[in-house]
Amino acid sequence: WFPYNILESIAPGVAFVKSTADGPVDVSYAYIIKCALILLFNLLLNFFYYFFYDSYENLIHVLSPNSQERTDVVAIKSVVYSFAPTVYNLIAPFVAGTIFKSNMTDIRVYRVLFPILAILGILLLIIVYKSTTEKIVQARSHVVSISFIDALRAVSKNKYFWIISLAGWIGFLEIAYQNILYWLYNYGGVCTGPEYGIINTLYGNASLWGMILAPFCIRKWGKKAVLIVTNFFNIVFILMMLPFTQELKHSTIWLVMMCLWFNALMGSFAHVLNPAIQADIRDYQQYKTGERIDGMFSAVGTIGTVLTLATSSVLPYINEVKGMTRAGAMKVTSNPEILGRMLGDGKTVGQVLAEQYASGQNNYEAASSALYDPSILLDLLHVLIIVSAIGAAMNVIPFFWYDFNEKKQKSVIRVLQVRALFEDYGNGVLKDSELVEAIDIIRSSREYAALEPIKASKKDYKSIKDSAQRFIAKKTYKEALKVNDEIEISKFVCDELDKFSNDKGRRMLEICNPVYAAGLSGLKTLNPAEIKAELKAAKKLSKETPSDKEVRSFAIEMARNKKIAYKTIRKHFADTDLVQPDFMVLDALYDRDDECDAKMKKLYLEREKAKKAKMSVSEIDEKIKKLKSDKAELHKQQKAETEKHVQFNRAAKPYVDAEHLFKQKENFAHFEDIAAQYEEAKARAEAEKAEQDKEQKRLEAEKQADKERKNAEKRALKEQKAAEKKAKKNK
Repeated sequence: WFPYNILESIAPGVAFVKSTADGPVDVSYAYIIKCALILLFNLLLNFFYYFFYDSYENLIHVLSPNSQERTDVVAIKSVVYSFAPTVYNLIAPFVAGTIFKSNMTDIRVYRVLFPILAILGILLLIIVYKSTTEKIVQARSHVVSISFIDALRAVSKNKYFWIISLAGWIGFLEIAYQNILYWLYNYGGVCTGPEYGIINTLYGNASLWGMILAPFCIRKWGKKAVLIVTNFFNIVFILMMLPFTQELKHSTIWLVMMCLWFNALMGSFAHVLNPAIQADIRDYQQYKTGERIDGMFSAVGTIGTVLTLATSSVLPYINEVKGMTRAGAMKVTSNPEILGRMLGDGKTVGQVLAEQYASGQNNYEAASSALYDPSILLDLLHVLIIVSAIGAAMNVIPFFWYDFNEKKQKSVIRVLQVRALFEDYGNGVLKDSELVEAIDIIRSSREYAALEPIKASKKDYKSIKDSAQRFIAKKTYKEALKVNDEIEISKFVCDELDKFSNDKGRRMLEICNPVYAAGLSGLKTLNPAEIKAELKAAKKLSKETPSDKEVRSFAIEMARNKKIAYKTIRKHFADTDLVQPDFMVLDALYDRDDECDAKMKKLYLEREKAKKAKMSVSEIDEKIKKLKSDKAELHKQQKAETEKHVQFNRAAKPYVDAEHLFKQKENFAHFEDIAAQYEEAKARAEAEKAEQDKEQKRLEAEKQADKERKNAEKRALKEQKAAEKKAKKNK
C-alpha cells in the first residue's frame, strides 16, 4: 500500500552508476530509499510474525506427553490450516483475471485478498487461544524461569536440536523450485487464469493426502524412516521436472504440476513430522537438564538467522546470473518480438505491462519481467530444479544421525513421570492421581525389567502357508515385539531408579558433597580463583566411557554454576541472607488460580445454557469479569513470587542442584513409604474421577434435554405454521 511512486519527486537524481553484464545502469536515490523501506517493512513483519509462529507451533509440544497423540493432533491441525491456501490458490487467479483483467503480477490482487485473510486469521487465532490447554509432565513444585545464556548452555547439550537445525540451515536450496508454476503462468503464458487456479488447487490438494497418511506411516515405520524416505522421493520428483521444461507449451505446466503434486505429497509429511520431532526433542531436553524450556528453543534458534542472512543471497544471485535483473528486464520489455508474445489469457506481454503501468505499477523495469523472454525463463528453471534437488539431498543428510525414536521418547516420558512423583513427594504436594500413575509405572517397570527379551523373527510367520495359522503367528510376533519394547523401556526406568547404586551416581554425589555440606551460607564464601581451578580440573577428567563423559560434564557444569552463583550473590544478595523462598506461598497461588479456572468453566456452561433459554446473562458476565480480574491479579502475584525463586535459584544453583540430587536419592529410598499410600490414594482418585464423570454426565444430560426441548419447540412451531397455512387455504 505504500506509494513508492512519490519517491521520485521527493528524492530525484542518480545516486551512482552500477556496472552489470548488460552495461552501466543508473541507480536512483528513489530506488535506494524504496529498497530501504522494503527491508524495514520485512524486518518488522518478521519480528512480529515469529512471535506468533513460535507460540502457535510450540502449542503442539505441550498438548500431550504422548508422542503419537501429538502426531495425530498435528495431522488434524495441518489439514485444517492448509485449507486456507487451497482456497486462496483457487480464487486468486480468478480475482486477477475477472476483476482486474490481469495476472498474478498485479499488486491490486493482493490489496484485496490479504486484508480479508488477515481479519479471518485473527478471528480463528482467538478460537485457538480460547480452546487449548497445556499438559506437560512436570513436578508441580518445579519453578521454571531461565535466562537466555542459561538456555543456550542447556540447549547446547541437546544433539537432536542441532541435528534438526543443521538440516534446515544446509537444506535452504530446496525451496528454489517454489516459483516454477507461478512463473510458467505469469511469464511463460502457458495457461489461462482459471486453469492456473485449478492447477494451484490440485497442487495444494496433494498436501491433504500426505498429512492424512503421515500419522499412520509414522505409527508403522517411525518418524526417522518416514522422514528419510519422503525426502528421497522429493529429490526424485524434483528432478523429474527437467525433461518437461524443455519448451513452453500448454502441456508443460500440467506435466510440471504432476511432478510437483507428488513432491508436495511427500513434502507434506514434514508438516506433521517436524512439529512431532520438535516436541520429542523438548522432552529429551527436560530429561537431560531437568528444565522444560520450550519457548527458549526459538530464542536459541535465532543464531540460525545469521546463517539465513548469509545464505539468503544465494538464490537471488543465481537469478541475477541467469539474467533476472533490472537491466535485463528493460532489455526484454523493449523487445517488440517479446512484447508481441501472446500469453495464455489472450493478451500480449505488451498489453499486460501497459495496463499495469496505467494502474500505477511500473513492471517494465521489474527484474522479474526479464522472464517474459522464454530462453531466460527456461534456462533459469533448469538451474533452479537442479539446485532444489541438491538442497533436498543436503536437508536429509543430518537425519541419519537422529536416533531419538519412539521407544526412547516413551522411556524419557516415564522417567520424567517418576522424577515428578519423587520431587512432589519430597515437597509435600503430591496428588493422588499422579501417585497412582507413577507407582503403576514403577511396579510394571520392575516386573518387565526382570524378563528376558522374546526371540521374534518375521520368518516365524512368513514361512507358514495356512492363512489362519499365519495370522495367529503374525499376531504373536507383533505382541512379542511390544513385550520386548516394554522390557527395554522398563530397564531405562529402572536405571533411573537405581542410579545412586552405581559408580556414576556415587561419583556425582561426591562432586556435590562439599557444596551440600557447606550449605547455602557456604556459597557466600565462594572464591573465583578456586572456581577457576575446579573448572580446569573438571575438564581434565576421563572421557573414556559414556559414564565417564557424563560425570565429567556434570563436574564442569557444577563449576560453571558456582561461577554464575558468585556473580549473582554479589548482585542481589551481597547485603542479605541467602534464604530459599517458601514454595507453599506459590503453591497457594496456583491453587487459587485452579479454583478460578474451575469456576469460570462452570460459569461459561451456565452462560451457554442461559443464552439458549433466552435468559439474561449479564449477572453471569459480571461474575466472569470479576474472576478474570482475580486471575490477572493472581498472575501478577505469581510472577512476583516466581521472580524471588528465580533469583534465589540462580544464586544458589550449585547448592540447589546438589540438594536436588541428595533429596532425589533420599526420596528414591522412600519408595515403600509412597507405595504404602497407593490403595488409599487410588480410592480417593477413583472417587474424584467418579464425581467428575457424574458432573460431566449431568451437564451432558442437561445439554441433551436442552437440545430436545429446542427441537420440540421447533416441531411445534412448524406444526402450528402448517395448521395455520392449512386453515387459511381451507378458508
